[in-house]
Amino acid sequence: MKKLFISVLCVFLAVTFCFVIFMLLGEKSIITGYSLKALNDTCMIIEKDGSPIRYSRSGAMGTKSEKLSDGDRILIVSDLINESYPGSTRAYLVLKLSDGEIEDIPEGTLTSLQELGWYNYEE
Repeated sequence: MKKLFISVLCVFLAVTFCFVIFMLLGEKSIITGYSLKALNDTCMIIEKDGSPIRYSRSGAMGTKSEKLSDGDRILIVSDLINESYPGSTRAYLVLKLSDGEIEDIPEGTLTSLQELGWYNYEE
């Protein structure tokens, strides 16, 4: 039993160490916000200030976007954000923090994304 505990602890510490090194060596960002599935199955995270960021999740660990609903609170670990509107990045980790509703996303953001053809928003 003692050997099992030590083995599990060693694995946990090794994974934690690798994650910290991964974050420090690469220029990674941790972003929290609201999930939004835009047109063409584009995944977006809407930051608290309403800024939308498209993210690709190929190979990303964590919650699959099919399990996310519009407005769910999520956390992503990503590359640097490309400056465009909406911004874009690659996600390495996607975690659902809590359930949410579409009403949690600022209406101005949804309207702006609809005007640009990224989202089909109906009041």
